[in-house]
Amino acid sequence: MEISQFWQIVTLSDLDLSNSANEQLKTRLEALNDSALAEFDALYTKQLRGLWHWDIWAAAYVLCGCNTEYDFLDFCNWLISQGETVVALAKSQPDELADYQAMPIKDGLPYPYCDELDLVAGLLYESRNGDELPYHSVVNFAPQGKKFKDKPKQLKLDFPKLYAKYWQQH
Repeated sequence: MEISQFWQIVTLSDLDLSNSANEQLKTRLEALNDSALAEFDALYTKQLRGLWHWDIWAAAYVLCGCNTEYDFLDFCNWLISQGETVVALAKSQPDELADYQAMPIKDGLPYPYCDELDLVAGLLYESRNGDELPYHSVVNFAPQGKKFKDKPKQLKLDFPKLYAKYWQQH
């Protein structure tokens, strides 16, 4: 599978929001054969691992209070669902996420999470074949880079735009 096809399939921001992200992705993946489904799953894991970085986690912490590895995984799932441009932005300039206009809101707070989006391809494969794809764990690995300090003063220096826009909300 070409990376461009991966991004066409996984980018969900333009779809009907009445369906869950998982259902939207499953619908798109159903058209793939088993080989392409396995390739999609491997590319998804590669994208997750590329996002598994302390700098991105720090931005998520400022943005929405993300403070567990499973919340961070759901945040990374959301980033991937927003497409290649948003993923590249998070990797290179995470503070610029403050300008992202399509930030989901729940109960008046930013809620950029997609629970278990990383499992959709594997579950579909298993339902078709009764067999599992290789499991590619991300949360069992330490994030790349240096762990961030959760002190407001430092976070404000490191992420001025995110801090100004979101810090007092959570």
